Amino acid sequence: MGLFSVCYNPGMAEQLLMIWESEVTRSGGNSATLTARKPLFRMTTKQAAKVLGCSEQVVRKLFRLGILSGWKPGACAVRKDGRSSNACVVLDAGSVLAHKEHVHRHGVF
Repeated sequence: MGLFSVCYNPGMAEQLLMIWESEVTRSGGNSATLTARKPLFRMTTKQAAKVLGCSEQVVRKLFRLGILSGWKPGACAVRKDGRSSNACVVLDAGSVLAHKEHVHRHGVF
């Protein structure tokens, strides 16, 4: 996966609409072409951290607090050793963008 490009609404420059999986292709000299592949509806904690400009630990804490919505695919309800699940977190891209907009408007992370 390449870089993320963010699509903005021209009428409301601060409102994030969608994040696209994208690829940068270098053409000779100093030029490059940015190609959008597909919109992202789900993202990993690493991708969300890149979008929000924070660490993956902060993203996981926001998920645990219920600020970011998502799920743990394959996570069992109760582990045999009594600890919490260590399954990966898949986040809803819409909740990540909504939180980024909230932070931008209110200045509170």
